[in-house]
Amino acid sequence: MAYKCSALITQLQTLRILFVLTILFGVFKIVLVFGEETDLFMPIAMNGKDEADVKSVMANVVEKFGRIDVLVNNAGYTHLATIEEMSDADTRALFDLNIFGLLNVTRNVLPIMRGQKSGHIFNVSSLGAYNVGPLSGIYCASKHAVKAISETLAQEVREFGIHVTDVKPGFMRTEFFGSSYQTTVPENSPYKHLYDENMEFYMGQDGNQAGSPEKAAELYIKVAEMAEPYESLPMGTDCCDGIRDICANTIKFMEDMRPVAESTNY
Repeated sequence: MAYKCSALITQLQTLRILFVLTILFGVFKIVLVFGEETDLFMPIAMNGKDEADVKSVMANVVEKFGRIDVLVNNAGYTHLATIEEMSDADTRALFDLNIFGLLNVTRNVLPIMRGQKSGHIFNVSSLGAYNVGPLSGIYCASKHAVKAISETLAQEVREFGIHVTDVKPGFMRTEFFGSSYQTTVPENSPYKHLYDENMEFYMGQDGNQAGSPEKAAELYIKVAEMAEPYESLPMGTDCCDGIRDICANTIKFMEDMRPVAESTNY
């Protein structure tokens, strides 16, 4: 299954918004879903790993729309496998899209936004930036990285009038557990019970997720129009509840471990 990092640029009210997406079959799927190019909309095929291609896309966007107000780095996918059984090639492929593609697009949009003295970058991490579970370790590692990149970037570009928001969706009703995910289940795997238990859970989510992509899109626009937008944006009560519980457990653990930690002080 070949994933392509594609994009669409659209003007909504006064905002020129560049969405970077993971699209199976590339820009053809965007056209199929959203339609052909218009004065307010342009689908673009883009290889997020190719610096020259990304630069060319940015130039085309600015030529058509004059500026880029908002970048939504939403491209990403999951590959469900245990740490031992996920190959080096599969791990690198996931990091290429989930992390290095995001960095490449971000690096190339920042000079444009700095020149404008304004802009807003939404990086989509996940509840998985806080939580981990069997089979999702490599995916969660990529989302931990996106969270760290977003929080650091927000501090670095604030002086240029650029905002950065780390978006943390819970389970959204998309194709994430449908046509877009991958998995590796080797024959005679010693982890077969983990695959059986966890794949049943994940596949049970497909089509039953509580999160609405349409409402999420509306929230992006609302936050982008704020004078002081959120730097951290949870989406879905499952995300809020999950992060709250993780933080509460972490605080308790650190209190319990304080004597152990203090034992290493001078």
